[in-house]
Amino acid sequence: MLNFRYGLHPVDQTFFETAPMRWRVGLELAAAPDEVWAGLTAPRPLSWCRALSDVHYTSEAPYGTDTTREATVLGTYRMHEQFFRWDESERRKSFYADAATLPVFSSFAEDYHVLPFDGGSKLVWSFAFAPWKGMDSAMQLGTPLMETLLASLVKDTRNHFGPLTEVHRP
Repeated sequence: MLNFRYGLHPVDQTFFETAPMRWRVGLELAAAPDEVWAGLTAPRPLSWCRALSDVHYTSEAPYGTDTTREATVLGTYRMHEQFFRWDESERRKSFYADAATLPVFSSFAEDYHVLPFDGGSKLVWSFAFAPWKGMDSAMQLGTPLMETLLASLVKDTRNHFGPLTEVHRP
């Protein structure tokens, strides 16, 4: 974990319901569930997201619980991530960040859950985080930036897999 100066607190799945800051979106996508899952578990996952300049696993395949990876956000902020859930049959995985290059979060976690959906799939993507100690006010001020970043991830994912649109016929 070279250059990761700031340790973050580990969390579990309850953090997605208890974190002081939470964001969850359900993306209805034109791609089949297996295609979406393959994109999320590929050696370079989320490569379609412009805000993520690099995401790669630091563990050897096959990936699962205890897999680690690194992510670089906006070219400057790097996190080391530890997966605590990885369920191929459910198409679901969750991680927490255990280290970062800047003191932004005291805890950070993401959950990806790919479900079958009529005509495609639904990706339920959850983010949960707590600000670094003493950064509560700065985090509140940075909320618009955070929401813009998360919205760009959603937009890029919809563009990559295709949005699922309903056709209404008279």
